[in-house]
Amino acid sequence: MGSEAFSIQSSVAKSEYWRYFADQLRTDVTSAAVEVSGRSGFYVPPPASAVARLIHKVARAAKQPSLVGRWIGREVASRFEIPRLMSYEKAFDAVMSGADVSMPVMSPFALDHRKLAQRPDVFPNLASVVRHYQGWSGNKASASIINHYYYLNILRGSIEPGQIRTVLEIGAGNGNFPSILFHDWAPVRIVLIDLPQTLAISIPYLSSLFPSASIAMPNEIQAGGFPEEFDFAFLTVDQLDLLASDSVDLAINCHSFQEMTHGQIDLYFKLIQRVCRHSGWFFTANRVEKIPTGADAFSVEQPDPPNRMAEYPWDAGNDVLIYEISRLSRLVQLDSVAIRLERISKSRQ
Repeated sequence: MGSEAFSIQSSVAKSEYWRYFADQLRTDVTSAAVEVSGRSGFYVPPPASAVARLIHKVARAAKQPSLVGRWIGREVASRFEIPRLMSYEKAFDAVMSGADVSMPVMSPFALDHRKLAQRPDVFPNLASVVRHYQGWSGNKASASIINHYYYLNILRGSIEPGQIRTVLEIGAGNGNFPSILFHDWAPVRIVLIDLPQTLAISIPYLSSLFPSASIAMPNEIQAGGFPEEFDFAFLTVDQLDLLASDSVDLAINCHSFQEMTHGQIDLYFKLIQRVCRHSGWFFTANRVEKIPTGADAFSVEQPDPPNRMAEYPWDAGNDVLIYEISRLSRLVQLDSVAIRLERISKSRQ
């Protein structure tokens, strides 16, 4: 964290959203632990044990008694929300079973969830997700985890695990999706690119989940390049040139393009097209539209323009395999999230 590699030189790396939220992230390193806190960028799942979760909650309440009133207020408010939205748990089962509420549509760009659920390598219901995730991680399948298992199902419907050796994820937060892919698609190695403040969360989190994993830190890669063998490699937003061309099989971005500047999005799309191999894949899930906002978003005019997924700088030469509104997101939140899976084509460039 004190190395030169962790400083940001890029003038477009932070939208107003991330200028604000990066300042809210805190990472404290002691001899025995790494403690992180903040308001955005990470969704660490709680332990699977209900007793452990209760002890953790009591400990938090003892440190911050004001949290108790906030928790009670949130629980009461959820009972009277209008409109009423589904939980991720119920929505996952509804979507994977092709229930009418998930609004199945026949289209060459849309998923047939009933057919997808019949694949032997897909998680057909919530129970299979909970059993699998808690079995290897020891953690509870939280909303973020359920959402990423849905994305895993989408990828499994088009990609065989043996076709993927190197995964690049841009803006992975604390690393929930790469942790699932690393466990489920082994042997696979994963490169994560993010802001330094978020890497200071994902590095210790993934290290705690996979203590024997070989990890390459940003300052190590800056000094000596990528090692021949690694499990996780971490790069900051200023180190994009360190990734070799045609070295990635699958590039991913989930829910972070929507919070970037237009300039940074353009840089990442050029990066993805350069580093992905021919016939590799690019998967993304982002809000249909979102304005990256900083502090006082409802009382101070925000300078950043909206990010609209339809207006991203897509490469016209790639093959679009899936492009639709996420069936899961439309049941659990008001703002639409679009999902898109492309096959990278370099023969037409």
